[in-house]
Amino acid sequence: MSTSIGDTRPGAGARRAAGPVLRGAGHAEGIRWRPGERLEHLFEQRCDALRAAGHGDQLAVDGPCGTLTYDALDARANRLARHLRAVGVAAGDRVGLLFDDPVHTYVALLAALKAGAAYVPLDVAFPPDRIAYIVEDAGVRTVLTLEHLRGLLPAAGAAPLCLDSARAAVASRPGHRLTDAERGTPADELCYIVYTSGTTGRPKGVAVDHAGIANFVRVADEVYGVVREDRMYQGMTIAFDFSVEEIWVALAAGATLVPKPGGSTLLGHDLHDFLRTHRVTALACVPTLLATVEEDLPDLRFLLVSGEACPQHLVARWYRPDRRFLNVYGPTEATVTATWTALHPDRPVTLGVPLPTYAVVVLDPDDARALAPGEVGEIGIAGIGLARGYVNRDDLTARAFVPDFLGIADNPSGRIYRTGDLGRVTVDGEVEYLGRLDTQVKIRGYRIELTEIESVLLQVPGIAQAVVDTWEPEPGAVDLVAYYRLRRGTAGLDPARVLAELRAHLPGYMVPAYLEELAHIPMLPSNKADRKNLPPPRGTRSQAGAGPGEYTAPTTATEAVLAGLLAGVLRLERVSVDSHFFDDLGTNSLLLAHFCARIRKRSDLADVSMRDVYQHPTVRDLAAALGRGAAAAAAPAAPVPAAPRTPTARYLLCGAAQFALFLCYAYLSALLLETAYLWVSSGTGWVDTYLRSLAAGALGFAGLAVGPVVAKWVLVGRFTAAEFPVWGPRYLRFWTVKTLLRWSPMMLFVGSPLYSVYLRLLGARVGRGVLYLSPSPPICTDLITIGDHAVVSKDAFLPGYRAQAGLIQTGPVTLGRDAFVGQAAVLDIDTAVGDGGQLGHTSALHRGQRVPAGARWHGSPAQPTTVDYRVVAPAACGAARRFGYGAMQLVSALLLYAPLGLALLIGVLERLPVVGTVMAPQGAATSWAFYRDALVSSLVLYLGGLLVGLAVVVTVPRLLHRAGRPDRVYPLYGFHYAVHRTVTRLTNRRTFTYLFGDSSYIVHFLRAIGYDLGRIVQTGSNFGMLVRHDSPFLTHVGTGTMVSDGLTFNNADYSSTSFQLRHTRIGAGSFVGNNIHYPADGRVGDDCLLGTKVMVPVDGPVRTGVGLLGSPPFEIPRAVRRDSSFDDLKSGEEFARRLAAKNRHNLVTMAAFLCVRWLYLFGVLLLGLAAADLHDRFGTAAFAAAVVLALGYGVALSVSVERLVVATGEMGPRFCSIYDPYFWWHERFWKVPLVDFARAFDGTPFKNLIWRCQGVRIGRRVFDDGFWITERRLAAVGDDCTLNAGSGIQSHSLEEGAFKSDHTTLGAGCTLGVRAFVHYGVTVEDGAVIGPDSFLMKGEQVSARTAWAGNPARLVTAAPPAPDPAGAAPAPAAAAARAAGGVPRQRTR
Repeated sequence: MSTSIGDTRPGAGARRAAGPVLRGAGHAEGIRWRPGERLEHLFEQRCDALRAAGHGDQLAVDGPCGTLTYDALDARANRLARHLRAVGVAAGDRVGLLFDDPVHTYVALLAALKAGAAYVPLDVAFPPDRIAYIVEDAGVRTVLTLEHLRGLLPAAGAAPLCLDSARAAVASRPGHRLTDAERGTPADELCYIVYTSGTTGRPKGVAVDHAGIANFVRVADEVYGVVREDRMYQGMTIAFDFSVEEIWVALAAGATLVPKPGGSTLLGHDLHDFLRTHRVTALACVPTLLATVEEDLPDLRFLLVSGEACPQHLVARWYRPDRRFLNVYGPTEATVTATWTALHPDRPVTLGVPLPTYAVVVLDPDDARALAPGEVGEIGIAGIGLARGYVNRDDLTARAFVPDFLGIADNPSGRIYRTGDLGRVTVDGEVEYLGRLDTQVKIRGYRIELTEIESVLLQVPGIAQAVVDTWEPEPGAVDLVAYYRLRRGTAGLDPARVLAELRAHLPGYMVPAYLEELAHIPMLPSNKADRKNLPPPRGTRSQAGAGPGEYTAPTTATEAVLAGLLAGVLRLERVSVDSHFFDDLGTNSLLLAHFCARIRKRSDLADVSMRDVYQHPTVRDLAAALGRGAAAAAAPAAPVPAAPRTPTARYLLCGAAQFALFLCYAYLSALLLETAYLWVSSGTGWVDTYLRSLAAGALGFAGLAVGPVVAKWVLVGRFTAAEFPVWGPRYLRFWTVKTLLRWSPMMLFVGSPLYSVYLRLLGARVGRGVLYLSPSPPICTDLITIGDHAVVSKDAFLPGYRAQAGLIQTGPVTLGRDAFVGQAAVLDIDTAVGDGGQLGHTSALHRGQRVPAGARWHGSPAQPTTVDYRVVAPAACGAARRFGYGAMQLVSALLLYAPLGLALLIGVLERLPVVGTVMAPQGAATSWAFYRDALVSSLVLYLGGLLVGLAVVVTVPRLLHRAGRPDRVYPLYGFHYAVHRTVTRLTNRRTFTYLFGDSSYIVHFLRAIGYDLGRIVQTGSNFGMLVRHDSPFLTHVGTGTMVSDGLTFNNADYSSTSFQLRHTRIGAGSFVGNNIHYPADGRVGDDCLLGTKVMVPVDGPVRTGVGLLGSPPFEIPRAVRRDSSFDDLKSGEEFARRLAAKNRHNLVTMAAFLCVRWLYLFGVLLLGLAAADLHDRFGTAAFAAAVVLALGYGVALSVSVERLVVATGEMGPRFCSIYDPYFWWHERFWKVPLVDFARAFDGTPFKNLIWRCQGVRIGRRVFDDGFWITERRLAAVGDDCTLNAGSGIQSHSLEEGAFKSDHTTLGAGCTLGVRAFVHYGVTVEDGAVIGPDSFLMKGEQVSARTAWAGNPARLVTAAPPAPDPAGAAPAPAAAAARAAGGVPRQRTR
């Protein structure tokens, strides 16, 4: 083997081949390994060459352990190899090596190879558990060790062979090399298995073949420049493959190994003395170890660093023109080293170019695609040096060693190893290292390489060693901590000086919050810093974002107060008035909520909202904004009037009356069903049965539809603007009508001309050509006016009443001619949209607001805008078309659906085996056959119905949707409209999104029904359980996007005469929060965060790389540091393991979901059959009792299941990854219980009882008109609260794979307006009012008897509203205040 230094600057000669494939230049590319060659052959060849050249006395080892020539080492290894064969070690066996003496190590290593075995290096510093695991996992049969170390080995398994005890037996063996007969036929080409750290807590074994390691040693001998005269320091344990650089490169070159004393750790001054005393000329080490050596070593002519990034300052300190200084790079999986470069202070540190026979390619981390030069991606390595793979981990091997889709030359394995390292190819053709994909730290939304900060620290005079790590002082709050050790002779170092250096070279977000001086930095056996054993910081938190030179003191009293309050929230000594809340100070929305709460407690400051701090993100800007509102702030806020306390007797009496009404309703329903069943089932033949079903179905449908109309006119008459207390006689009549309307079968005709007719019958003034698409019906219909050709979009809410402070308030809602109300808009009482006026999607008119004729408003509360929400051209749609469509629907319902449904139900029931058992003369309910047949029948019904339903949902809409084309305008009430409505109804079945949601399987379901999800990046929670659409076939979600519950894709736009289907796209790499309506023309691109209840903008530029919050929306930082704390769990082996575990957990959850719903069907079937069995004795009362018991059973089952789920875990405030088992358990809590049953009790005292059974700490006499709570165990609701329809508490958030939850408390007498949303960590004190469609963000503190409104919510007061110059409508903020019981302080913007 020849030795040649070659080009000292490989990058200068780098070349590209095969497109994106990078190879080195200056050396031949042919594979150096020769067929049949083994690693020990290289050593033997060097021994022979030395002897032939007259250097037979060349020392192979020279150190404190003694000396050993090459020939002596060869002879000792030969003797031991023979002994191994004699004691049963066979070719292909795996032999463990456990020594604390280097000479024994070298001899045993060579002997194992000479005996035809593969060696498995172990380290005496390993815990016994780790040693036992490696021995078992690698299939080690024999461990070579010493007597005093055998206690580290497991009691069972591999047999120990102690070389000191076997010294005499080994010495008696011949010392010449083994003959071919003695060697035998090699059973395997495996050379060694070295174990690296695994993210699962267990190490993973990398299997390296002789071809790869022999090729590498030959290449290194050719390129590195190590020569026979060198003395190579050997300080690395053989359990790390970096030791190959020291041992085998030196032995192949004929150099001398200088091992450190066994069992010692040499650092700093001690290492320097050892290297100098033993005249070491060649050193291979990690940069961390080199950084501890403070003085130069004149004898050192060869220096190689590897294993971690090398700081530039280290290059400057150790470079000398006569010193060969290399930086090499390569993971264990690529056999030690794959790239190299010569270091120079005037050149940036790179990984250089591939070694000969190696190739490097930069890959797309998420796709099988090579990137162009300059693009950042994952470094991939190819060539003969690739390891065989991971021992016993085919799954990991397949993920890391991917097929060579580029066809790289001289790549015998046909694979590319994905390193997990980020990098790019520079213009000089060298590989630049940019950190790890799976271990980068993300602070305040910024990706940070800790080594970059460490490099700056090491440039500070007096610092010898530095390590930067993260620390979490409290859940979710992550800070950077810098640890450093001083040079010998440095008396001390002022932390202010260190901070000044850091601030001078780093952006604010990279400056550590803590500086910790240590006497010694803990180290690992690999000579890298032991980050796990770094102590927590003891000092005070520094102001990371601004140094003394950048600190700007307050200049006004307001600035001083704000700076002091913010410093207190952030635990800082001071805050510069020019420091950016996010970029410099690292705040997040929760911290800002606490900041706002402290401001509101100050009587000398104007009110501040979350929108204010986001839009004015420095103390100086915020103080100026508050100053402009100081005059308004002087007006004292009038407290919200206290809610009158409802007498408990009236509350209970109302509940009793509601229950009595329900019993009557149940009896009448049972009587109708009984009569219909008996009459239809007595029919003879299919024709007679159909005619009877037709009559019964038509009469039943008509009765259920007309019943609410009759009840309304009889019980209420005409609704007028009024106010009356809940739980009284007037409320009882109101509740009866409201409940009948919400459960009316006419809700199936929403979007049809028939629905307008129905509203007119109820007293609403509905003009001609009105399109009403919302499934939320008006209740106080006499107060609703909708002008000709107006459009009320999907999920809009205009009930004509609201509840506040224990009172029902009714008032008019008026929509003028050609008015337009967008999706999910809320119209409070006493609101209006003038002729031709528009109210945008997810907007709200608060009480007193009026959109002038022809004006366009949006937001919550609404304000003027220039956005035109009418995007569909009109089409011909006359009265005849409307009449024909309505008539067709009515005829179909009466003549087809109702009779066929009734006939089918009766037919199925009569054919169930259990029915025959019931009809038997014996008492059915007491026989085993009854329960057996009921169980089988319910299983067949449930599973059969589920499978048939799934098949219909997946297939039928695919056939139907072909009838229409996107972007084409169609008239309403025709064939295309009917097909569109059918597709929408079929594909929005909540059963399936609930079943598959919050699991890896939801993406497959959504794809099956038509979603375009691109290339899926599986997270296990890509979508929640509630996702809706107008057309799944026009819905597109970008790669890597996560979606929370409550997303609605609005693929369809409407006018009063036409509709149009359009593609709706959400960009890649985004996060979509809760309760969002996403329009087809949403102006949101890739990498965006859409906050909860945000209004998605449809105007302006396409937003990318930002967050959006509020209605109307405003920009916020894309991500904050809490939300990225678990990025290390989003890729790599640990991600794969946890995702698999989550999938298994979710499968159990899905099975439980199905089981609970089957149990309900089973119970209902039992009740129905028992009623049939008892009918002869009790008549209709038996069926009525079954109806009542079925509802009660559903509630009891839901409560019992929820308590059972809760019993298996402990719900409380959490901040964890979605890959934490707690989160999986929390998903089960959401999914399994039957939560919908509680809706049947809206507006009754029984709802509170249900909440209490589910764990809510709820007070007395609470009025709940349709309130929801996601985490029942984390919510508290005080006495006499008023909770409007659609309002709720969500005590959690889920952003960027991070789950957060906390308690939320509503004090006594509070009011939540219609669709008000309260987040986690919120406290609302007694008597406070939250206005309609408001969003109370996490961490907010609402004072007693104050009124809040808006999205995000802000404090409103009793100051009179400023007059509107146009005289058209009160200002939005004023209307918000009026809606919540006051008006806001006015501000000039």
